[in-house]
Amino acid sequence: MKTAKNGGTARGTAWMVVALAVYLSARFLPSTPGLTASGQAVLGTVLCGMLLWMAEAAPPGVISMVVLALLGTVPGTRPAAVFVGFTSPVVFFLIGILSIGIAVERTGLATRVGSALMGRAHGSPTRLYFQMLVGMIGMAFVVPSAITRNAILIPTYQKTLGTMGIGRSHRAGRALMLALGVLHPLASSALLTGGITSMTTATLLGGFSWLRWFALMAVPYYLLLLLGGALLWATVGKFESGAPLTKSPIKNDSLSIAERRTLVVLVLTSALWFTDTLHGLSPSIPALLAAALLLAPGIGVINWNEFEARISWGLVLTVGTSLSLTQALSDSGAAAWLGRLVVSALTSAGYQPLLMVGTLIVLVALIHLAITNLAACIALLIPIATNFGLEAGLNPTICGLIVTIVVDAVILYPVQTATNLLAYDAGYFNAADVRRFGAAMLALTIAVIVGVALPYWGLLGLTLTHR
Repeated sequence: MKTAKNGGTARGTAWMVVALAVYLSARFLPSTPGLTASGQAVLGTVLCGMLLWMAEAAPPGVISMVVLALLGTVPGTRPAAVFVGFTSPVVFFLIGILSIGIAVERTGLATRVGSALMGRAHGSPTRLYFQMLVGMIGMAFVVPSAITRNAILIPTYQKTLGTMGIGRSHRAGRALMLALGVLHPLASSALLTGGITSMTTATLLGGFSWLRWFALMAVPYYLLLLLGGALLWATVGKFESGAPLTKSPIKNDSLSIAERRTLVVLVLTSALWFTDTLHGLSPSIPALLAAALLLAPGIGVINWNEFEARISWGLVLTVGTSLSLTQALSDSGAAAWLGRLVVSALTSAGYQPLLMVGTLIVLVALIHLAITNLAACIALLIPIATNFGLEAGLNPTICGLIVTIVVDAVILYPVQTATNLLAYDAGYFNAADVRRFGAAMLALTIAVIVGVALPYWGLLGLTLTHR
């Protein structure tokens, strides 16, 4: 163990040296034509952060502090600009949504919902699988975070599969766990308040109400979830027969006081989210109000010490840092420069909007290989994608929405997202399974975006090209 630890430390140090060398080269070498000195330094900072996050050279929070420090050394950068990402509503929405997840898990409310979804399978792995796919959509309204849902559902499904006689080497278990890891987040991102992915995109692009986001994104996301689930079921092979359950996993006892309080807070919070066109509140405000109620002495269901111990402050730091980098890319002109560079390479072979969309999808999937943090990937790519759209004559909003869908839908290795890592750790599938399914999802994503999403968005007034 000591050797492994020392090896890991040496590897992290080596990556830190390489990443800092990249930053220093960008900071002190002559500027690239068309790019200012500050823009080049910002790009160096972004590349440094990408390398460190990709290599897991240190905990995400530590990397975030390094990146913030480097950003502060960029020529002409004001101190306030370094920390501007932490003033974003996304950061406070994240804190609120994490508190809701902790409360729902702590009180047993999510376990009750999850067990109810499984109790109707009657011993059939196929029925269990397809009921799970449909159940993902409904459960996202109750527990917005896919990570929280997986933390609750995976152990419960493991127990149920074991009762059915389905082991870790069986096709049914592999398909079910892959669906939880890869497809589960799609149910969240169809909702504006479903998680950090949708909130980050909506904040960066602007102009989205809860209903507007749902109207635009529910069709492509739910179609990818259900078609992806059917594709996985068809390619894994015929499921094994399961033994009938001798005891229903459904909890039939009455709701506890803590569950009832949490449910009331969820209903009130959801009502505020769904009616945002009437009151104009940012989604982060109801999330923070929910956190305050769930933590309030006397009426709350969790205490501050428990919340403080369980919340991921490294995640909060990473999200705030990525948003600061996003603003720096825009302010320095680096995002516009990258957009022009990509457009120039594409238009040299001829202007074809659909070809550009397909190329954008593939490029986003490739870049997501390097940036495993979903929020960081989206926050860094959307300014580039929107500038790409402006340069190419495409709708920048559509380009931003495409980035979000691709980052969510195309997962090519197990640790690329925390949601998938939870499922991978259960031991039902390996890296090759993820790679094969990820390649299939890339093809499916291109087909759904080009064949369904673009025409559908056009019907809602969001056309691909400017007129």
